[in-house]
Amino acid sequence: MQRVRRKRRRLKRPVLYAATVLIIVVVVILTAAFCSKDKTDAITGEAADPQETTETSEVLAASVTTEETLTEEAPELISLGEFTITAYCPCEICCGIWSEEHPSRIGTDYVQKTASGTIPTAGRTIGVDPDVIPYGTVVIIDGHEYIAEDTGSALEGNTIDIFFDTHEEALEYGRQTVEVFIKSEAAD
Repeated sequence: MQRVRRKRRRLKRPVLYAATVLIIVVVVILTAAFCSKDKTDAITGEAADPQETTETSEVLAASVTTEETLTEEAPELISLGEFTITAYCPCEICCGIWSEEHPSRIGTDYVQKTASGTIPTAGRTIGVDPDVIPYGTVVIIDGHEYIAEDTGSALEGNTIDIFFDTHEEALEYGRQTVEVFIKSEAAD
């Protein structure tokens, strides 16, 4: 009798292992089907209703936006006062010997960088007097955020130079007097 029991137990273990493996495979397949990125019904394989998908996305987006609005308060802007705003570009006229276009730089692997070590980027880089606005400060000019990354010999006191890609854009911007702001977080 004991031999029969042992044989039955030995026969049951492989069956249990096979059943366990089968269950794991089914769970993995179902999980993959329900989590797939394409918009198909996991069971029928038919395309999901686009209107239903859009409505669900809109509801999720609205709830995320509402949650962000509740948790994020807009930082208070602090006025730095009126500044003279000028413009510059990477050309030799604006940057002199620091320009990639300077005759001493042509044919070399020279990369033009700002005084703080970054590569100047239109829409981001401004030149400042670092005694007035420290490098790395986020500055708001006419509602646009710039980062103080550069300086120049003509930048003293309340003067800012906005970087543009071309000399024509810099000339078009010209010289303006504008109230400049920083975020209250940057002032802390």
